[in-house]
Amino acid sequence: MIEDFKSTLQGLLSIFREKLNAIRGHQLSLSFLESMEFSVYGGKYPMQQLGHIARLSPLKFQVDLYDSEIGDAVEREFSNRGFGGQIYKEEKALVITFPPLSEESRKKIVKELSDLKEDMRIRSRRERDEFLKKLKNQKESGEVSEDIFFKGKEKVDSEIEKFNRDVEQLFAKKESELLS
Repeated sequence: MIEDFKSTLQGLLSIFREKLNAIRGHQLSLSFLESMEFSVYGGKYPMQQLGHIARLSPLKFQVDLYDSEIGDAVEREFSNRGFGGQIYKEEKALVITFPPLSEESRKKIVKELSDLKEDMRIRSRRERDEFLKKLKNQKESGEVSEDIFFKGKEKVDSEIEKFNRDVEQLFAKKESELLS
């Protein structure tokens, strides 16, 4: 039962990591572009399925499209959706550049990160409460002894502390990336 709880927390941590990677930092990560979805071929596809993405500089990328026919559609949609960058075609590729973040933008993003961090903590506490409720019901029905109940509670508290440390470390890393 504790292993299920651990895997749930690991899942939450993975979600947090993915969300952090998708948030634009001082230097853009490839995952920022990879996850952008575009309407082509009658459906929505992430950029990583439309072409090979290469970083030319911290704020400049090149996308070598697998099908050059969709270049105009991707370029038009990118411009219309206001991703904050500029896009232009260069032979069979798209080149995307982003301006550096302003101080105000950085602080706004850090605020969003802080909200995301708090959301992860709330979700982990909910998982903890559900687990302890199940464990308490098992104790009351005689399925587990009082010793096992308290050991389980200690393990859960330990896992929550570890989870919160991991979330804080990931947050601090992203925050320093943004503010430096």
